[in-house]
Order: sequence, then C-alpha cells, then structure tokens
Amino acid sequence: MACYQVELNLLKGIKMQVNKTLYLVFMIGFLTSGLYAQNNKYTAKEVYTLMCSKCHGINAEGNIEKSAPPLNNIDLNELEISLFDLKSGASYQSSGTNHDVMQHNMKVIIQKGMNYDSKEMANYIFFNFNKDAKNYKKDRKYTVSEIYEQMCSKCHGKNAQGIASKDAPALNNKLLHDLELELVDIQNKTLTQSSGTNHDIMERNHSIIEKKGMKYTPKEMAEYINTNFYNK
Repeated sequence: MACYQVELNLLKGIKMQVNKTLYLVFMIGFLTSGLYAQNNKYTAKEVYTLMCSKCHGINAEGNIEKSAPPLNNIDLNELEISLFDLKSGASYQSSGTNHDVMQHNMKVIIQKGMNYDSKEMANYIFFNFNKDAKNYKKDRKYTVSEIYEQMCSKCHGKNAQGIASKDAPALNNKLLHDLELELVDIQNKTLTQSSGTNHDIMERNHSIIEKKGMKYTPKEMAEYINTNFYNK
C-alpha cells in the first residue's frame, strides 16, 4: 500500500512538472510573438499592399463586389481624417455601415503588428494613386463656392435644398441674416442644442472643413448660399 502511494505521488509530481513545462513553452511563444509584432515595423506601402489592397484595389480604385469604395479620388486631408476616425473609433456612421466593417478590419491589421500612422498612410495613398496629387498645393485657398460644392453639398444638396436621408435641413429657405447667425454659432460652438443633435454633427463637420484648409467667414458663405439658392 505504501509502495502504491509512493508511485502515485511520483506520477503526480511528473504530471505537475509536465504541466509547468508546457505552460512555460506556451508563455515563451506568446511573449515572443507579441514582441515580434511590436518590433515588426511595416511601411505604409507594405501595409497597403499586404492588407488594404485586398479590398480597395492595387491602385486604390475600389472594389464594388466587396463594397469597398475607391480611395484614389479622395482629398489628402479627408483621407487622413477618415483614417484617424477609423483608428480611434470616432466615426459618426451608424451601425452596420461600411465604417463598422472598416473599423473591424483596422483592428485586425493592428493585431497583425501592422499598425501605421494615419498621416503616413494618407500621404502614401494620395501621392501614389490620386491623379490630382501632381497639382496639390498645401496652402491652397478655396472660394466659398468650392467649399460649398465639395463639402456642404454632400449633405445639404447641390441647391441647398437639404437631404432628408442625411438629416440635413434645407438652407435655401433661410433669410440672409438668420443664415449668417447660424453659421457664426456653428463656428464658435455657441449653440445651446443638447448633445446628439444635428448641430453637434455640424460643429464636427465644420472642424473637418477647417482642417482641410477650407476656411470661410460666415458672412461670405451666407451671402453665397442666399444669392445662389434662396427661394424668393
């Protein structure tokens, strides 16, 4: 009986030693892979070629079958802001949109050790694939008509008629003075609306427009909208 107990204790000891060894092997492998991922520095070009191009195309031309939009027709600043939003999870898109998929893909890319700087990736895509890159001017000055057409019309419509599906109100039914005051409030963030309203989104959109270098005065923009679109 005593001999049996000794053998049993010996087997338990061997089992514990094996478990410890397996655990140590697992931990060494896990930590090594983690260190490898951290030290494995990929360039923006490598990340795009290995990962992003699978959906967005070798030349950033997009892929309809994968619902991946083209990136070779997007302004440099817009690209950088979009990539920053995706990485930070700050996009205002609703659940179930392409942005949800993109945020998931972004996490996968980072988990593979392919983290990248938003500005570097935006520069790589823009200057390698956008046909307008050769004419790019960093300090370009935009007119109010260009700002409205390129930015504001996406939500408020070509004729400032508003777009219901985007919860963007019409601007062509506002008096010049009222329109200017509203734009002043948006620029100064002095509106009293509660969080989550359209004005919160407008303030954010206005910040994006300014980051693109598309600054304007409320008076100039109000006069442009009123002169060109107001329904008298």
